[in-house]
This record gives sequence, structure tokens and C-alpha cells, in this order.
Amino acid sequence: MQKNYLKINFYFVPVYIRMGMLYYLQNITYTFLFSLFCILFFGSLSADVYFTGGPETYFIKRSREGGSFQKGRLDGVKIDIDRIERCRWYFGGEYQYASGDIKGYTAGGNYFVSKLTDTIYEGRLGYTFQQKEGRQPFFVPFGGWGYFKEVNAFRYPSLLTYTFNDTFHFFTIGFLSGVNFTPLLSMGVNFKVRFMIDGTSQVTNDPVYDEVNLNMENEMQIRLDIPFTFNLPCSLFGIAMQLVPFYEFRHFGGREGYPFNFRDTKFYIYGAQLALLYRY
Repeated sequence: MQKNYLKINFYFVPVYIRMGMLYYLQNITYTFLFSLFCILFFGSLSADVYFTGGPETYFIKRSREGGSFQKGRLDGVKIDIDRIERCRWYFGGEYQYASGDIKGYTAGGNYFVSKLTDTIYEGRLGYTFQQKEGRQPFFVPFGGWGYFKEVNAFRYPSLLTYTFNDTFHFFTIGFLSGVNFTPLLSMGVNFKVRFMIDGTSQVTNDPVYDEVNLNMENEMQIRLDIPFTFNLPCSLFGIAMQLVPFYEFRHFGGREGYPFNFRDTKFYIYGAQLALLYRY
């Protein structure tokens, strides 16, 4: 009996190790962002930190392999924190949330409706290049890490009321840039590319299968922002207004799976954010 008992204990040790590793991997994004927040907080004592937040609205077209498509509008909020100092390291963080109804037709012509919800966390690290005199243009190349989650919940009058939970971690590279045209107006161009890592689609509420987990082919996502910043005359406490039109393209690659394949899915997005910018 003692021999069997030792064998059972030895068998369970690797399980606990694997569970710990899985927990760590699932929370690595939040740990990274928390560390980034601490860096921003303490770094603000010697550098400019920009806090930007406000409502964001965008129109989206979702098309799937086979001919089905959906269109609609999502409303939400986007928050950015950026630590920027001339010729110094750059740190940044981003949170984005939006939700709304999208409607469309299947390849067979059946009408269907769903609620689409997007959630994105992102942390960035880069370096700031900036001219000291004149209009003080700046350029900030960066790399980063983040987490993406999208829930697409179908409902009546859709024939099938299943739910897609699409998630992945991602590595991102891109740049921020800007130039002061006048003391009251500045403009920039921000661009980034996201590289999916271990994309997964979980399907629930399926009438045949209780729960299905499908792998997605990892593809690239791109986003282009054109921020216009309006510094208010005699503004107090470093507050400004910002209007940010943007375009985004998302691609979830199709991949064979069981009991069915994940179909290639593309998203075409354009919208704008109206935000307050606070510099401290």
C-alpha cells in the first residue's frame, strides 16, 4: 500500500506544476499591465504622462468564408496612458471596450442578428525621438504585448443562437508620431500591427454539442489612428480635447477542426473617438 501511495503522489506533482504554469500564462498580460502602471506612476515624477480617455464609436463589417456577412455599430470607451519624454524610454498602456448589435445574412439568405463585444488590453515599450525646437515633431517606435477578447452572441430571429468567444494574446509593433502646427493645434499619425498568438474560438449554446473549442490560424491585425489635439486657450491643469478618426482591419484565419472547421473571418472597421487629454 505504501508503494502505491507514493506512486499516486508522484503522479500528481506534475499536474500541480502544469496548473500553476497555465495560471501564470493566463494572467501574464494582467501582470505585465500592472507592472507597466507602476512604472508610469513612479516615472511621472520626472516625465510627461498623458492620460487620454473618452467614448469611441465605430462601424464594423464582419465577413466569413462561405458568403455570410454582418454589419453594425459598436459604442464603447478607449483609455490610453503614455509616458513621453524627449530622447527617453517610452511606456504606454491601453484599454478598449465596445459593444453593439450587428445584423446580416447567411450565404443561404437567412437573416441573423448578434451582439458583438470587444475587449482589448495592451502594454507598450519604446523610445521617443523628438526635435527640441520649432514645431517639436516626435516619433516613437514601440513594441508591446496584449490580450484580445471578442464575444459574438447570436439571438432571435437567428436560426441558431450560439455564441463565439474568440480570444488570443498578441505581440504588437508600431509607432506614435505628432507635430505642433500652432500653439492650439497638433496632429499625429499612429500605426500598429498586431500578431496573433494561439488564437482560440470557443463555441457555446450549440444545439448539438455542449461546448466546442476551435483553433484559429494566427493572422495580422492593423490599426491606423489620426489624432487631432486641440489645446484650449487658457486651459487649466493641462487639459485638451482630442478627435481621433481611425481605421482597423482584423483577420481571424480559417483552420480545420473538430467537429467542424473554424471559417476564415475578416473585420473592416472605421470610426472615431472623442476624448479628453490630461497631461501631468
